[in-house]
Amino acid sequence: MKFGLQLYTLRRAFRDDPVATLERVAELGYEEVEFAAPLDMDFAALRRRMDAAGLSAPSAHVGLDDLRQRPAEVLAMGEALGCRYLVLPYLTPEQRRWDEVIASLDGLADMVAEKGFGFAYHNHDFEFEGPAGARPYDRLLAGTDPDRVGLELDLYWTRKAGEDPEEMLGRLRGRVKLVHLKDMAEDGDMADVGAGVMDYGRLLEAARAAGAEHFIVEHDRPPDPWASAAASLAHLRTITRAA
Repeated sequence: MKFGLQLYTLRRAFRDDPVATLERVAELGYEEVEFAAPLDMDFAALRRRMDAAGLSAPSAHVGLDDLRQRPAEVLAMGEALGCRYLVLPYLTPEQRRWDEVIASLDGLADMVAEKGFGFAYHNHDFEFEGPAGARPYDRLLAGTDPDRVGLELDLYWTRKAGEDPEEMLGRLRGRVKLVHLKDMAEDGDMADVGAGVMDYGRLLEAARAAGAEHFIVEHDRPPDPWASAAASLAHLRTITRAA
């Protein structure tokens, strides 16, 4: 099983020196990265350095405004990096006009599919607010075509919302294309994978059974981002070797 790293984990290092950051990520032992970067970067040059380091970028996060207002630049980035999926990662409070957003997702998926990309939605916990059946996530699942709009299921945020991520993976079998791996500390905060209360042995099995293709480590607020990335990968390697 290959593991990737969401570069948001290392956002300050990546901002200061993208090439050195990518090379160090490869040295840690990651084989994939997921981009979350401004669209004005020289992605072709970064791709060349990634190829030399043995890294691939199967996915990239792209904001809703960029998808709507700068589609040519979004698609050019995906092509330069060799992405398989473009992922809508977050909606600001001002963007959470759910009827409008949900109605637009199939069209956004069609737009990126014309260039050969899959499309996925990444959850946090706010999508699970409200009564079951009427929550934004429930409405998104029901109101979009599962063959066009895939999912990047964030296992931490799913649990933070009060859901069982293992059960959710089973329920969404076939629609989950990517998973975000982060752990939950006993106080509910984020933790490195293996340093919290989530059973990642079971979760990885469930994610694979659900059809997930990419397994991406992320920590939004690590005290030491490099130590966090290394610790999570070490734990994942340990449990996959033992499986």
